[in-house]
Amino acid sequence: MSRRKLTIIVTCTDRKLATPRPELMARNLPRGEVEARARVWTKSVARSQTTSPLIDLYRGETWSQVKRLIATARDVGFEPDVLVASAGLGLRSLSDTAPAYAATFSAGHADSVAVSMAETRAWWRALPRTSAPVGGRALWVLSESYSRAIGTDLLESTAPSELLVFGGSREIPDDFRIASDRWLRQALGGTTTSLNLRAATRWLTLTRNTDPFAEDAPVLWRDWSERSRRQEEYNRKAMSDSAVLEFISALRTHDPAISKTRALKSLRDSGLACEQRRFSDLFLQAAAR
Repeated sequence: MSRRKLTIIVTCTDRKLATPRPELMARNLPRGEVEARARVWTKSVARSQTTSPLIDLYRGETWSQVKRLIATARDVGFEPDVLVASAGLGLRSLSDTAPAYAATFSAGHADSVAVSMAETRAWWRALPRTSAPVGGRALWVLSESYSRAIGTDLLESTAPSELLVFGGSREIPDDFRIASDRWLRQALGGTTTSLNLRAATRWLTLTRNTDPFAEDAPVLWRDWSERSRRQEEYNRKAMSDSAVLEFISALRTHDPAISKTRALKSLRDSGLACEQRRFSDLFLQAAAR
């Protein structure tokens, strides 16, 4: 019996196998029009002599959940064709190779590739991409920032006949989208950054005996969600500026390329508290030392 085809699209992760070279950090790109900056970036990526398969390039808890999702898709009878959407690489097959890099669509990051949504979408269009399967069944796991940047383009270029999108944004029609629900974090486990991936994996498991694209699949998900949702309370300890700076310095000593977003998440996961704007200012102070 032949296995069912399924196109899976996931986004890249901040953590990489190695620290990127300076020319492969978006913060070091020259000023100018976004298309010109994208050309400089693409040439730097192409010139790199040190590359790894994408399956090995990315690291961290979130990427471990990508691998778990792929394994679950195979386990329930699919033959997945996996693509990675990346602000640094475009749309690439999981088997492609690439160097370590630092680039993101997330706003307010040192390695953000653009300052507006129009620029972000122009940057995405300027990046190379693997020819994604057109039509057929597809499952996408997209953060809000990546969905806003590439969601419309993916819908137009791949035109899946059946689609499930976990996470996403308003650019994805509600008929296809399973919105992120933080009240499921305890039931799904892990961190909030891997929540959408864990939800996609759970959806496939729940529909193992039916079909993840069947009409009754949302009913199974709704029933499970209603039983499993738990509101979380956060009792984090407030910190002084000096304590936050010390925490950031310790993180940067261990990982000089750590992003502001990941550093704040690490702080909050430790049960500590710092308002986002204040943390951003302190992170910049620490980086300037």
